[in-house]
Formats: sequence, C-alpha cells, structure tokens
Amino acid sequence: MSRSGARNRYRLGTVHALAAALATLPGTAAALRLDYSADLGVERNDNVAMTPVDPVEEDILRAGLDFALTHDTAVIQASLAGRAEYRDYLGDAYDDTLDGTAQGRLNWFALPERLSFTVEDNLSVQPVDTLAVNAPGNRQQVNVLSLGPNLHFDLGSSLRGRAELRYTDSDAEITDEFNSQRLGMAVRTIKELGPTSQLSLNVQGQRVDFDDDVIARDYTRYDLFARYARTLANFELGFDGGYSRLSYRDGPGSRSEPLLRANADWTPGERHRLSLSASQQFSDAATEALVAIGEDATTTPGPLLVGDAVVNASPYRERRIALGYTFTGTRLGFSVEPYVDRLDYVDADEFDQEGHGVAAAIGWQLRPRTTIGAFASVDRIDYLQLTVEHETRRYGVHLQHDWSRHLSGRIEWARHERLSNVPGDDAEQGLVYLSITYRR
Repeated sequence: MSRSGARNRYRLGTVHALAAALATLPGTAAALRLDYSADLGVERNDNVAMTPVDPVEEDILRAGLDFALTHDTAVIQASLAGRAEYRDYLGDAYDDTLDGTAQGRLNWFALPERLSFTVEDNLSVQPVDTLAVNAPGNRQQVNVLSLGPNLHFDLGSSLRGRAELRYTDSDAEITDEFNSQRLGMAVRTIKELGPTSQLSLNVQGQRVDFDDDVIARDYTRYDLFARYARTLANFELGFDGGYSRLSYRDGPGSRSEPLLRANADWTPGERHRLSLSASQQFSDAATEALVAIGEDATTTPGPLLVGDAVVNASPYRERRIALGYTFTGTRLGFSVEPYVDRLDYVDADEFDQEGHGVAAAIGWQLRPRTTIGAFASVDRIDYLQLTVEHETRRYGVHLQHDWSRHLSGRIEWARHERLSNVPGDDAEQGLVYLSITYRR
C-alpha cells in the first residue's frame, strides 16, 4: 500500500472508531441525538502548493461529512463532533487525500455520585513544519486520547473531593518525536462558598514518557493551584493561582514557574457577549489538544481547517491574553477576537515566538433564505531565535441560499497571503468554491 493510502486508512479508522465507541455504549440508543450534514463541491485554486513562483492551478473535487452526537442522562454525559473530508486533485498535483477531525468527551458514572470514568479525544490536522506554508504536502493527523477513573467523595455538607487517574496517549502521523504515553494523578477539594461561587484546591502530577528517547526528554510535571469560580445569570468568572514544576529525569533543565489563569464571560443582553482570558503557565502540544475540547464538541464543526501548532516534544511557557466580542441580531451577526501571546520552549528554543493577531467575521441575512458573510484574520509571529517573521492574512466572502430546511447551496471566494522577512518566502493563494449541502 502507498504511504498516501496508509494515511487515508489511518484517518478513516480513527474518526470511525470515535463515533462507534459512543454509539455502542449500553443504553444510549434511545437517548442518542445525531446531527449531520453532507456536502459536495468543486474548488478552483490558483496556487494549490502556495509556492512563491510558478504557481500551479488546480481543480479540486471535495466531499465532506460533518457529525455531532450527544447523549445526556444522569449516568452518561457524552458529546462527539467531527468531520471527514475527501479531496480529489483533478489535475494530479497531489494524491487524493482523506482527512478527519474529531473531538469528544464521555463521562460515565459506574456508581452514582461515587465512581465515574472519563474519556477525552482530540483528532486534528496540523502542519508537519510550522515554518513552511500551508500546502497539502505539509499536513498530518495528530491524535491525543486521555482516559481514566474518577473517585468522588464528600468531606462535609459544603465540601467535596475528587481523585483522578489518567492515561494519555499522543500520536502524530509523521512527527514521531511527539508520540508519548502519560500517566497522571490529581486530587481536588471543592468548597461551596454559596449558591453561585466555589473555591477549590488542586494537586496534580503527570509522568511523560516519549517513544523517541534520543530526541525527546522524559519529564514529570507537578501543579499546585487554587481556583475561584463564580457563576451568575449573565456573568462568569474563574481564576487559578499556584505553581508548576517540570522535573527532567535524564539531565538538567528542571524549571518552576507561577501558574496564573483567568477567564471572564459577560452577557449584558441577549445579543451581546464579551469574553476575556489570560494565562501564564506551562503547556505543550498534547495538553493544548485536550484543553481545546469544549463547546465545539456539541455542534457540527463545518469546513476542515489546518491548525498552527508546533508538533514536537518540548513543553513551553505560555503567556497569553485574548479578548472576544460577539453580537447576534435578528439579521446581523458579527464577532471580533484579538489576542497577544508569547511561547518560550524549554527544549526547542528555535521555536520561541511572540505573536499577535485578530480575527473577525460578519453575517447578514439578505432574505429569509439567503445570507451573505465575510471573514478576515491577520496573524503575525516573530520567531525570536531564528529572527524569522511571518505574517498570515486570510479573508473571504460567501453567499448561501437555503432551498429548504435540509438543502442549501453556497459559493465562496477566499484569499490566503503569507508575508515573510525571508527572501523568496512570500506566497499567496486564491480560491473559489461552489458546494451543495444536505443537513439532517
């Protein structure tokens, strides 16, 4: 079998296994909700490889399937959403590909209020080389799976606790240094301060063992932090404060840093939402994949996007601030999300970076069944050790018409530009995509 065929089998198997695991849970058939959409379209791309010179134009046949499965009872709470997308390069610029993304979480109470079991999984498409352009030959599947039991116990009328054990497996299709197994434990005590607020103390540790001990260094991470959370009708606030330590088992380089995280969401009215998040913490590519599992796991995800993670074995210190504003009106909706961050890698300082950017989107309902929308984003990353600067610009517009509740047509135009201070590294790409979608 060709390398491309093996990748396609791997991608199909991972997405199907995730869906099958949820669908075959005992007692879920009657309560399981499934939403899905299938789309078929043709893309005209004027520079499919994002090359600076001699661009290759290509027509691409695209077929996709989105799905979202949810199940919510006293015993099982589960959600899984994903997309599989097939691309046929009609001019044979690349081999046909099948990519998949999925993220989900399952929580099963084996003993009510005493013993539960948690499974989390994130399958994504990430670049092989973050410094290279986003072209079909620079993509790989990355999967992170975490599972384990939770022991729940009461310590008083307003004090409860939870002990967690987690096994985590991280696997990249091409970047072998990322592959690892992790064993983690955590103990948490939660104090209810009132009907709307709580305070918790968290102690956790994780042992990380990489498959490739030549490139990657095994380490153990310890975290001790307190969390305060408050939830009101139109306001949510959370704050974590504590300390983290990385201890390497095969050499020097252990580090300790403060752990600080804050998030706030304010909904002043039905149409407006403001959000703020800030953090200073240790993280890594596998941890971020699990953190990314959230509300998106309950809705069909839409077009498949390639991420921008550095897929390697090195943890890093992250400092990040992000804002968000969303307006949802009767006919008009828009959002804007600026951010600033800095990543300092412990074992791979060539990827140390400062970044900032903003993304915005707007939609307008022209008629009851016709909408028009536009999006734009600008991201700038400075790789400090390499003295390389990249700026990525994406923008586009679309027009969609719904013939019925189930069937719609869409045409979109998009442009992708990459500017670099490296001579000959600039590139740009434009595309037009026409598609038909059926939704359940």
